[in-house]
Amino acid sequence: MAPEVPRVAPMSGADLAWIAGCIAFASFAQSLSGFGFSLLAVPLMTLVISPRDAVVVATIIGAISTSSQAVLDRKHVDRKIATRLVIASYAGMPFGLMAFIFVSETGLRLVLGIVVVTAALLLMRGFRLRDESHHFDWLLGMVSGFLSTSTSTNGPPLVFLMQARRLSPATFRATINTVFAIVNIGALAMFITAGKVNTHNLAGVAVALPSLGIAIALGYASRRHITQERFNTLVIVLLFLSAISVVVSAFTN
Repeated sequence: MAPEVPRVAPMSGADLAWIAGCIAFASFAQSLSGFGFSLLAVPLMTLVISPRDAVVVATIIGAISTSSQAVLDRKHVDRKIATRLVIASYAGMPFGLMAFIFVSETGLRLVLGIVVVTAALLLMRGFRLRDESHHFDWLLGMVSGFLSTSTSTNGPPLVFLMQARRLSPATFRATINTVFAIVNIGALAMFITAGKVNTHNLAGVAVALPSLGIAIALGYASRRHITQERFNTLVIVLLFLSAISVVVSAFTN
């Protein structure tokens, strides 16, 4: 007899409500700061779904969220930085997909948590990046691409880079969301090709879409209260929260 294929139990109403709440919280944070969606949403969603399903849900929702914000904020994009980061990210994505399929996420998340804390501490101490040759753009872009398809948490390298370059909040949000949008579309295509998109994680996507729209609208309405100083503080706080959530998820999954 052929071996029986294991079936995934459908998510309960409470599980779907939790996913919608996670997406709303993470989307609101991202609409204010420009990043943090997957770093906040994925660890929280893993409380009710598998880490791999959480990564796929975050990638699909993230593609919708960042694409809409990239279009809304397109006049503020630094196109030269965005182009370099997109090309570099695509170069790193195939290696991240291999890690997603074959490697345990625990080690990756622990290393990521340590790196995010280090980046936050450097920014707190006023670290600035003066790299006219743009070597860091290519390096951190590749790291971001690797993280995109391995853990769906590709934000920290880009956040560190753009904040160290002292971009204005408007340019920061527009540029990073443009990169996220293009990279998420490519990551989603890779997940589909690898057979990682299924009815189980699509159910989570469907229930989260309404909360996504509401959260983005509230985030945009709140932006007028975010000064440059508050924005800098928000970025550092979100980096620390992201590091904590990543480390906790590494030990609980």
